[in-house]
Amino acid sequence: MVSALDPAAAAEPPHPHDFSEQLILQLYEDLDGFLFDGSEAVDNAWPLVVDAVRAGRMRGAVPLVFARATLAAHHRLVFDEPPPDESLALDAAGDAIASFLPEARAQLPALKNHAERLTRQMAIAEQSPDAIHVPLSQTIQRFYVALGQENAAAGSRALIEMRSIILHLDACAVMLDQAESAPEPIRVIRPDRFHDYFMHYASLARTPDSARGERPLATLAEGGRITAVITEDQHPLEAAATAVRATIHGDDITRDHALVRIRALLEVLDGLRRAPNPLLGDAVGDDTVHLSLVLAAATAPLSASSGFRFPAIAQIARFNQHLLRRAAAVDGAPH
Repeated sequence: MVSALDPAAAAEPPHPHDFSEQLILQLYEDLDGFLFDGSEAVDNAWPLVVDAVRAGRMRGAVPLVFARATLAAHHRLVFDEPPPDESLALDAAGDAIASFLPEARAQLPALKNHAERLTRQMAIAEQSPDAIHVPLSQTIQRFYVALGQENAAAGSRALIEMRSIILHLDACAVMLDQAESAPEPIRVIRPDRFHDYFMHYASLARTPDSARGERPLATLAEGGRITAVITEDQHPLEAAATAVRATIHGDDITRDHALVRIRALLEVLDGLRRAPNPLLGDAVGDDTVHLSLVLAAATAPLSASSGFRFPAIAQIARFNQHLLRRAAAVDGAPH
């Protein structure tokens, strides 16, 4: 990605609208092949989002949130101070989007409402005092500072974080687009911790010794891969949930929400076992595919009433696969 604020690229900083346009279009190009439309991944992400903007759908509000973050980052990078009036930030973001997507102007009232709903949902799920545009803006700043310092490692980390935030915003928008009302979101769990909770749960919930009198109707194999549900007088899945719940960091709501995520992930894994999806790969036999889904389940948008929406968790899992395989290729490369 070429920086619009790269001193080598221009003598004067770009207009804020130009800065937003370049960054937004480039980021969505980076997400080609990751965004889902229903059950299918789309080769070109931006046209999918443009259609949502024109229709005034929730997914079309993601560029508005993104533009708000780019404008705040631009102001800090150029003037080394926060934007002058946060109360007008969404209006300014709408003007920025309309400058390169004129058809958005007619939908700006709906898109602004969607943007506010989207940021509320993300804030509740992440238990964050800051709306999502704040960390996104900070990530944009870190990216351009790293670029100016020719710090490739820091720039790469910031770029991955930027892509991840937009991917999660889009996934949340997909969930809300498909919901008739705004369900209370399930909290996100730190991915490394969630992985440990899930593996512990899977270990405890494996089919117990038949000598103890249980009647296995199905089995939960090591790693959480459902191979056949288990029943007995004391259901082992419930026993496992009780044991794992006691190890979960946080308050009672966080503990309950972690278990909701575990159960929702098991449903996804069981569905993929019954009907494999070539876009995700072999969730049973491929450790990278399996890990990508576990990590996605830690943060993908989720409501207790519906389980994971397939497009939302699928696009995050595919992005995780991309990062995991790239990291494995780097680690395996000769030095």
